Amino acid sequence: MVCLEICLAILVLGLMIYKWSTATHRAFDDRGVYFEEPKPFFGNIGTSMLGLTSFHKVLSAFYNRTRGHKVVGFFNLRTPMIQLNDPEIIKKICIKDFDHFPNHQLFLESNERLLNDMLSVMRDQRWKHMRNTLTPVFTAAKMRSMFALMNDSFGECLEHLSRLSDGSKSGEGLEVDMKVLCNKLSNDLIATTAFGLKVNSFESPDNEFYQIGQSLTFSRGSQLFKFLLATLIPKVFLFFNMKIFNGQKVEYFVRLVVDAMKYREEHNINRPDMIQLLMESKTESEDNWTDDEIVAQCFIFFFAAFENNANLICTTSLELLENPDIQQRLYEEAKEVQESLKGSSLTYDAVQKMKYMDMVISESLRKWTLAPVTDRICSKDYTLTDDDGTKLFDFKVGDRVNIPIAGLHWDDKYFPEPQKFDPERFSDERKNEIVPYTYLPFGVGPRNCIGNRYALMQVKGMLYNLLIRYKIERSPKTVKDLWEEARGFNLAPKAGYWMRLMPRK
Repeated sequence: MVCLEICLAILVLGLMIYKWSTATHRAFDDRGVYFEEPKPFFGNIGTSMLGLTSFHKVLSAFYNRTRGHKVVGFFNLRTPMIQLNDPEIIKKICIKDFDHFPNHQLFLESNERLLNDMLSVMRDQRWKHMRNTLTPVFTAAKMRSMFALMNDSFGECLEHLSRLSDGSKSGEGLEVDMKVLCNKLSNDLIATTAFGLKVNSFESPDNEFYQIGQSLTFSRGSQLFKFLLATLIPKVFLFFNMKIFNGQKVEYFVRLVVDAMKYREEHNINRPDMIQLLMESKTESEDNWTDDEIVAQCFIFFFAAFENNANLICTTSLELLENPDIQQRLYEEAKEVQESLKGSSLTYDAVQKMKYMDMVISESLRKWTLAPVTDRICSKDYTLTDDDGTKLFDFKVGDRVNIPIAGLHWDDKYFPEPQKFDPERFSDERKNEIVPYTYLPFGVGPRNCIGNRYALMQVKGMLYNLLIRYKIERSPKTVKDLWEEARGFNLAPKAGYWMRLMPRK
């Protein structure tokens, strides 16, 4: 009898969980929009959530199946979203009628320190004021002065590779996991440019900044699990007072920034980094920003820059070893720049003049976009119409919008032979052929990525330094097909980004 009661209790509980997991699945039934039947718990992204493929591939495949519809229903786990497959509609939602869709959706609810103070999470006027405060921080002039700090970190990375070269057999080159190398570089760059801290993760890989920073990224381990838990069952997450971030580790970063600001004010120290620029912006702004709000803008670099910038160097390097003719042409451009510098260090202006470098990076961002998707949330009821006035969809307050960047970038209607790596798409002669709002590597509209200049100068600076000294070649451990082998939210193969670096003579 007891066993029967236990079995019945388990059955009832299982049924309740199933009902909960599918409770949102009828969200589009009466709204006149096409959608694919979602799976319990996982919606339309199950294979990615189960680690069977990458989020990029799942989104691209869904887009390809539904691109005949300008507007389509999409389920991100249990959350129903309205996906925009048409570039003109993306323009309407994100730019022309931005006031109806001014915010990103809230993926999780938490009152923990710094989380709600990040620019990407802020909403409405608070976001607008912070965006206006931060915009001067990311101008070309500010990036130009910050580039000198980056050069120091590039140099330390190259010294590390040089030491490895000295210990390798002649003619064999270096076999390196580029992701590990670039994560360390990204860490050091963020430490020096965002937090005013000098670290060398190549000499001291166990430094506190690197260890704590890695533990706070969302892409792996317990952080990813807690993020998914907060997204799927936010009420349970809040009920048990769970936290995404370890409070002591967050406090470490708060103290870093607050103590640095205080020390600089007391000793009249000026350093061309993010802390200094934020201090200046805070002084000039009419908004009375708190220390936490300032620290949060440095903190977000770990989520916007740490993994993404490293991944971009890796995917671009992978394409260069697969396309030696492109690599050779880029190397020749780098040599021309090196000769023009006449022994001086690389500068921001010199990087900006590298046209072919820009074409290569642009195509890498097209084929291997850092963010496969972006989103908005409807803040005022809105009727979406076609150019001829035909009603396409009625948005209601709270509706969530999905913009399939990866799908658009791999659409052969906009980018012929999308699997081909072709920097010429972005040449002066051909870039005007790109349909507006089909190429969105840094998002779109007023809520696009504010740090795109920072990301590009880091990646271009590192690739310049790398190509001047090494030829990138395939190693026995190099991934054979990144599109098939990448897993999860980042375009990272399980085995790593192994490559062979051959010293140039």
